[in-house]
Amino acid sequence: MKIRLIAVLAGTLALGSVFAGGSKDSSTQSAAPSSAPSALPYTIEVGGSTSVTPLMELLAAEYQKAKPNIKININGTGSGDGIKNANVLYQIGMSSRELTPAEQGQGLTEETIAIDGIAVIVNSANPVGDLTIEQIRNIYTGAITDWSQVSGGRKSGRIAVVSREEGSGTRGAFEELLGFQGKLVAGANQSTSTGAIKAGVAQNPDAIAYISLGSVDNTIKAIAVGGTAAVNANVVNGSYKIARPFIVLSGNNVHPESSAFLAWILSPAGQAVVKTSWIAVK
Repeated sequence: MKIRLIAVLAGTLALGSVFAGGSKDSSTQSAAPSSAPSALPYTIEVGGSTSVTPLMELLAAEYQKAKPNIKININGTGSGDGIKNANVLYQIGMSSRELTPAEQGQGLTEETIAIDGIAVIVNSANPVGDLTIEQIRNIYTGAITDWSQVSGGRKSGRIAVVSREEGSGTRGAFEELLGFQGKLVAGANQSTSTGAIKAGVAQNPDAIAYISLGSVDNTIKAIAVGGTAAVNANVVNGSYKIARPFIVLSGNNVHPESSAFLAWILSPAGQAVVKTSWIAVK
């Protein structure tokens, strides 16, 4: 993951030219969708990562302004499902983690469409605003269990550890980047969606969790990591280390309308949407 992420941020990843099954007409070769409606209605099924879902919803809404006859159904079901069912239930799968070697053998085409930081979040009333990588890892493995151990006397209380479910792309990336794969503390609350995690942390003053940096809002607080604020600029300059790619997946027989949408995502118009809350790759 680290090698690929560095390559993308350095601008060396070749993009937008490897989707199979694309139409040869001008609608799929253009960087932006045609302003004329499609000749026939068509529905594109998209499914997978709940972290990628908010970005995909914005991309779909913008694309459909120019392609009103194209309907894009988006299902936030988790990265594992997006990988498993790309080219099965979905024309486009979404993942917020790299594919495993076994998954890479399924014949899917991968494209990175954005880079996203993973924010460590706490309740807005929590006075703790900065933790080191080691402290976060120790919290998630059970070596640190009370806020008094990391708050400098400003807060006490048993830490309510919140994680994503097994198979989540965000969880896989977070555990890999922090170095505790398979060692999540027993009793951690495992949630299946970003929205549920945010709601839970907003209601629990002792909770700690992690979500897509692009999903952070004023209902919760993103803490600094090792003195570095969790903001896109610090992901770009490399000082904020907890970051991962947003990946879309397709099979060998992509419908021309799906191919056109994928090409548009990597166009200047699509990447402008990415830049609203995430990091563009082009």
